[in-house]
Amino acid sequence: MYTCILFLLVVGALAAGVGGRKLGEKGAGILTSSCLIISLSWSVLIFYEIILSFSTTHIKLWRWLDSDLLTVYFGLQFDSLVAIMLLVITTISTLVHIFSTAYMLGDPHIPRFMSYLSFFTFLMVVLVSSDNYLQLFIGWEGVGLCSYLLINFWLTRVEANKAAIKAMLVNRVGDIGLILAMFGLLDRFGSLEFSSLFNMVVVSAPSSDITLICLLLFIGAVGKSAQLGLHTWLPDAMEGPTPVSALIHAATMVTAGVFLLIRSSPFFEQAPLALMIVTIVGSLTVLFAATVGVIQNDLKKVIAYSTCSQLGYMVVACGLSHYSISLFHLMNHAFFKALLFLSAGSVIHALSDEQDLRKMGGLIRLIPLTYIMVVVGSLSLMGFPYLTGFYSKDLILELAFEQYYLTFAYWLGGFSALLTTLYSIRLVYLTFLSNTNSRKAIFRRVHEGSWNLVLPLIILALGSLFVGYLAKEVVWSFQITFPPIVPVFIKLLPVFLSLGGAALVIVLYFYSMHLFRVPSFIGRMGYTFLYSAWQFNYVLNYFLAKRVWRGGHRISYRTIDKGTLELVGPKGVSNFLIGLTRGLSNLQAGQVFNYALVILIGVAMFIWGVV
Repeated sequence: MYTCILFLLVVGALAAGVGGRKLGEKGAGILTSSCLIISLSWSVLIFYEIILSFSTTHIKLWRWLDSDLLTVYFGLQFDSLVAIMLLVITTISTLVHIFSTAYMLGDPHIPRFMSYLSFFTFLMVVLVSSDNYLQLFIGWEGVGLCSYLLINFWLTRVEANKAAIKAMLVNRVGDIGLILAMFGLLDRFGSLEFSSLFNMVVVSAPSSDITLICLLLFIGAVGKSAQLGLHTWLPDAMEGPTPVSALIHAATMVTAGVFLLIRSSPFFEQAPLALMIVTIVGSLTVLFAATVGVIQNDLKKVIAYSTCSQLGYMVVACGLSHYSISLFHLMNHAFFKALLFLSAGSVIHALSDEQDLRKMGGLIRLIPLTYIMVVVGSLSLMGFPYLTGFYSKDLILELAFEQYYLTFAYWLGGFSALLTTLYSIRLVYLTFLSNTNSRKAIFRRVHEGSWNLVLPLIILALGSLFVGYLAKEVVWSFQITFPPIVPVFIKLLPVFLSLGGAALVIVLYFYSMHLFRVPSFIGRMGYTFLYSAWQFNYVLNYFLAKRVWRGGHRISYRTIDKGTLELVGPKGVSNFLIGLTRGLSNLQAGQVFNYALVILIGVAMFIWGVV
C-alpha cells in the first residue's frame, strides 16, 4: 500500500503522457483522476494506521548510492508528518484533477497537462516520504521542473515563458542553499539519513556549524516557499492555467519549504540564532505580501500574494518552535486557498478568461454558487471565528505574543490580518457586488460550470468550514502541554482587526467612493510603490541580476570559457594540430628539390644511426 501510491501516480502520469493520443482528452482525464482517487483512499488508510494506530513505518527499497564514505538507500519513511502531508497532497491534487477536466475542456493538449499534474503530485509524494536528504532533493528538484513545465504549459505565450524561466532561476538560488546544507551535514555527521542525523544532533552541543547548516536549509525553504527576497517568482507563476496555481500554491511546491523546516526541526532547536532569523523573515514576509495584495487588480495575483503572506505565518510558527502548529496551518491553508484559486478559475472560466478585477462585477446573480464559495474561502482566509483559518492563524499570533523578545512578530501579524481582510472583501466586492464593467456579450454568457467544475468547490468549502474545528484538539494537545497565558485583549485583537477591516472596506467602497477619485501625490506614490511590490523586481534585476550577468559574461564566458579553456582545451589542441598538419602538408608541394632534400635528410639520419 505504501509503495503502491508512488507506483500508481507515476503509472498514471506516464500513461497520460505517452499514450495520450490514444486515450484522448476524456480518457486521459479519467485515467489520471482515477489514479489520484485510489491514491487518496490509500492515503486515508495510511493516515488511520499511522496517526490513529500509532504505527510508524520505514521501508528500505534498495541501495542506490554506495561509496567508501557514504551509503544511501532509497527508502520511504511514513510518520505522522508524512501521513498528514500525504492526505493533504492527494486530496487537493485529486480535486484539482477533477476540476481540470472541466476547466481545460477544449484544449488540444489535455493529456500532456494531466500528465504534468500527475507527475507533479508523484514527485511531491517522493519529497515528503523520503527518509534522507538526498532522496528529498530529488523530489525537491522534480517539483521545480514540473512547475516550469506547468507554468509554461501554453508555450506560445511570451509572458508564460518568462514566468517559467524566472521561477526556475529564482528557485535555483534556494536550491544552492539546500545543496550546501547537505555538504555541511556530510562533513559534520557523515550521513544524510534523517534517523541517524536526528539521533546525533540531539546529543551534540550547539555550535556554529549547526547554525550555518540551519541557515542554509532556511535559504532553500525561502526559495521554495517564496519568502521575502526570493518571493518574486510566485506572482508571475499565475501565467499558468488556474488549476496549476491551485496545485502549486495550496498543497505542493510552496509548502515544500515549510515541510523542510518542520522535518529539520531537531537541527533548528539546536540553533537559537537561526530560529530568530526564521521568525524575522517570516514576519516581514507576512507584512510585505499583505500590503501588496491590497492594491493588486489581477484576481489571481491577489490570491497569490495572499499565499505568500500565509506562508509567512507558517514560517513564523516554525521560528517560534511550534512546528505542529505550522503544519496545522499548512493543512488548513491548503483547503481554503485551493477553494479560492479554483473559485477564481470558475469566475475566469465564466468570463471567457478575464482576470482583471476592474472588468468584473455584478456576478452574484449569475454565478451565486461560485459567490458563496469565494465568500467561504475569503472568510476562512481572514480568520473569521469558527472557520478553519481561525483555529490556526490566531493561535500562531498568540504564540508570537508569548515570545516577548519577538513581540513585533505579533503586531506585524495582527496588522497583516487587517490587510488580509481588506483585500479579501475588496476581491469579493469588485468581482460580485459592484456594478459590472464586463462587455455585454461576455456578461450575457456567464453561467455556472458543469458538475466536475462545481463538485471540487463544494468539497473544499466543507473543508474550509470544518477541518480546523475537527483537527484542533488533536493538534493542540500534541503541541502545547501548558497553554500560554495571553491577555483576553490580545486573543481577541486579530478578530477585531478582521471585523474592523471588513467594516472599513464596506464604508470606503459603498459610501466614500469619491475618496478614490482625486488621490494626493503621496497617495499616488504609495500606490505605485505597493503596486510594484516594493520595487523588488527592479532592485533585484538592476543591482543584482544585471551585475551578475555582466560579471559572468566577462569573467566566466570571455575570460575562462572563450579565453583560458579555449587556449589549453580542445580548441587549442585542435588549432595546434591543424597548424602542424598544414606545415607538413606544405612539404607535399610537387617540387623536385623538396623531395631531394627530404631524401638526403633521411639518408643522413640513416647513416648517422648506423654509425
